[in-house]
Amino acid sequence: MQLTHHARFGGCAAKIGPGDLSSVLCGIDIPENANVIVGLKGFEDAGVYRLSDDLAIVQTVDFFTPVVNDPYWFGKVAAANALSDIYAMGARPITALNIVCFSLKRFGAPVLREILRGGIDTIKESGACLLGGHSVEDEEIKYGLSVTGVIHPRRIVRNEGAQPGDLLVLTKPLGTGILVTAMKGNLVSKETEERLIAVMATLNYRASEVMLSTGAHAATDVTGFGLAGHLKEMIKDALGVEVYADKLPYFPEAALLAESGFFPKGFYSNRDFYTPYVEAETGGFPLDLIFDPQSSGGLLIALGKADIDRFREEASKVSLDFRVIGRFIEEPRGIIRIK
Repeated sequence: MQLTHHARFGGCAAKIGPGDLSSVLCGIDIPENANVIVGLKGFEDAGVYRLSDDLAIVQTVDFFTPVVNDPYWFGKVAAANALSDIYAMGARPITALNIVCFSLKRFGAPVLREILRGGIDTIKESGACLLGGHSVEDEEIKYGLSVTGVIHPRRIVRNEGAQPGDLLVLTKPLGTGILVTAMKGNLVSKETEERLIAVMATLNYRASEVMLSTGAHAATDVTGFGLAGHLKEMIKDALGVEVYADKLPYFPEAALLAESGFFPKGFYSNRDFYTPYVEAETGGFPLDLIFDPQSSGGLLIALGKADIDRFREEASKVSLDFRVIGRFIEEPRGIIRIK
C-alpha cells in the first residue's frame, strides 16, 4: 500500500503554519506553576516540570501523516520524530504512549499492526518503554507518540543560550519535506527513497550524547518550521546568525526538485512568515532549503569554537555525521544572514 497517497500533506509539512499558530495562541492565558521550568514561552522543543532539586520530567508529543509508503518504516520514522524533542533538550526518554488515527475498514488491521510494530521497535531502541496509547477512527492515517523523559534541572539544553562566536552544527541533511511530497507523485528514485527513510528513522540519541559531552550552549531539532524557523527560535532578538549556503547538507535529488519549483505546502507558510528575518546574498537554491519543513530532522547545535575539535572526535567514535553550517554573531540581532 502506498501510504503517502492517502495523506493530503506529508509529515511535518502538515503542521499549522507559524503565523497562524502564533495568532491562535495570542491572548490565551496560560496558568503559571512554580515547578514549570520550561513551558510555552520561547517555543522550546518540550516542556520541563521539576519533581525535585535533582530530577525533572520532560514532556513532548508529536504525530503526523505518512512520510513513507511502507507501514513499518512509517512507524519507525514517526516514533523517531517524536523522540527527537527529548534528545534535543539533552534528556533521556523513559516512557511513551501511542497516538493513532486510523480507519480499520479502509486500510485494514495488518497495516496498523505494521505501523505499531515499527514504532515499538524504535521505542525499544531508545531505551524507553511503551505504556499504552489512544486511537480514533480517521480516514487519514496519523501516528506518533507522547513521550516522557527525565533530566537534571540544571542540565537542560534549551533552544536559547547561544553566544556570539559559537559555531552552528547540523547533524542531518535537509530536503526531507521536498522529497516526502515528491514521493506522493512517484518522483523520487528508489535509491534516494531508501536513504531518506534511513536518515529519518535514525534516532538523534547519538547527536544528543555528543552534544552533552562537549558542552553545547543551545540546541533544537529541525522539524516543521524548517531551518529558518528553528534558527529564529534560537536567536530570537538577542543575537544573529550567519549561515554558509555552500556548507548546507542536503539530498541531491531534493535540489533538482527544488529547482523545478516542487515544494510542500509548509514551505510556503514558512517562507512567508520567516522571510522578514532573513538576509540573503542570492535567491533560489540553496536558500529555498532553509524554509523546507523537515520530518525527523537533525539536531541544530550551538557549540563554542574551542569545543569543535572535541565534538568532531566524539562524533567520529559513534559514526555521527555533521556539518558546521555557520556561526552566531552579535549583530544584526534577530536576523538570519545567508552567505
